[in-house]
Amino acid sequence: MLRFRHYAASALTVNVALLHASGAWAGSWENGAAFGASLQGDLYTPDTLAESPAILVALHYCTGNSGSAHGWFDSYADQHGFYIIAPDAGKQCFESSASRSGDPAAIVDMVKYVIDEKGGNADRVFAAGFSSGGCMTNTLLAIYPDVFKGGSAMPGFTAGGWPTGDTTCTRCGSSPPSSDGQYWGDIARDAFAWDGKYPCAQQWVGGSDEYNFQGWLPAVAAQFQNLGGLGDGMPGEGAPSGWERTEYKDADGNVRLQTNVKAGQAHDLTGQNLAGPVVSFLGLDQPSGACGIADTVVGGEGGMGGASGMGGASGTGGTIGMGGAAGPTGSTGAGGTGATGATGAGPGPAIPTNMPPSTGGTGGISAPGTPTTVNTGNPAPSDSSPAPTTPTPTGTGPAAPGPTASATGPAPTGTGTAMPTSSTDDSSDDGGCGCVTAGHSAGGASFAGLLAAALGAAFLNRRRQRG
Repeated sequence: MLRFRHYAASALTVNVALLHASGAWAGSWENGAAFGASLQGDLYTPDTLAESPAILVALHYCTGNSGSAHGWFDSYADQHGFYIIAPDAGKQCFESSASRSGDPAAIVDMVKYVIDEKGGNADRVFAAGFSSGGCMTNTLLAIYPDVFKGGSAMPGFTAGGWPTGDTTCTRCGSSPPSSDGQYWGDIARDAFAWDGKYPCAQQWVGGSDEYNFQGWLPAVAAQFQNLGGLGDGMPGEGAPSGWERTEYKDADGNVRLQTNVKAGQAHDLTGQNLAGPVVSFLGLDQPSGACGIADTVVGGEGGMGGASGMGGASGTGGTIGMGGAAGPTGSTGAGGTGATGATGAGPGPAIPTNMPPSTGGTGGISAPGTPTTVNTGNPAPSDSSPAPTTPTPTGTGPAAPGPTASATGPAPTGTGTAMPTSSTDDSSDDGGCGCVTAGHSAGGASFAGLLAAALGAAFLNRRRQRG
């Protein structure tokens, strides 16, 4: 028993040390950060920042608060070194009307604080949000194209679809007044005239959204098509299972708008593990650029097969190394090559293909016009849809204890499911340890029986000696 206690104490010490060490790698949230904006909010700083850290604004749903966004993108921020700003509406929903004042302006003030005071990259600012946060995301992209480079709404209305001064989503359940791209594009341009490149936009919506956000999707797509001068939608690849994807490209062939619809899915998308696809689309998993458009050449200028070519008159060993691939063989002449170009200078950055799932609570938009008390902590789910369930952990570890403890050795170990938290064994099992305690039998014979047998044998032996 003392030996077991010694081992248990040692294991506890090791586990505490491991937990402390693993926690050192995670970033931290600063609640109520000093943004100096008219809205309150939190700031997440990863343990290791990228050289020029991007900024992601994570926007909560109606009846949520800044704490609702904690956990959505934290692990990706740790992995790729970007900041997360989580604004707090301070009321039921964000006021997401098409204006460069009020809540949208307050969020931009938060972004400016991180750029000026924390060294955030002004050329890599993004937004992503659920429901009310999705409506705000689309508003920020259309009204502040000079600040944001891209965003993802899960789901959202058009910029201009949210009534001015509304904080309860009175249009939820309604249909858009128009699906004409020019109509919605003009609303955005009237709020802010912009002749530069508009941000990329990603849209997610359930096909059975109880608030008819799927009914707004054609208008949303038409607005960003019009603003960005994009072509017609074409089927896209790589969507998560069950989702139907459509992509819209600019004149250079870059995907600048992506829509995703899941048949039978309700409004609440917080349990759909969308953080990975959002991070990938926005380009937050890359060291530079946004939405598939890099601001530096990947793989180096011409690779190592470069300027004069290998045996060519004045050709190159390949237009661009593109991650270290060999340059093509070409004939002598302008832009051609002699022999095959040498390998490019080093591999370009790998794009992760297996992204961890996001975490975070459930939530969503409340019924239209329903007053809800603002919760200052992590809110209870506001949707009727069930929260995502956590599967029973499995892995390699000690097997569950047998029905009885063994007096001859420890319980068997092996590969199996994690130990259950309760057991049908009685208290004498001692937690699955193979310990012999007072009151247990030893080899099937009790101590009293053995003593009686020994005394009897001694008595008979003494009588034989006397005889």
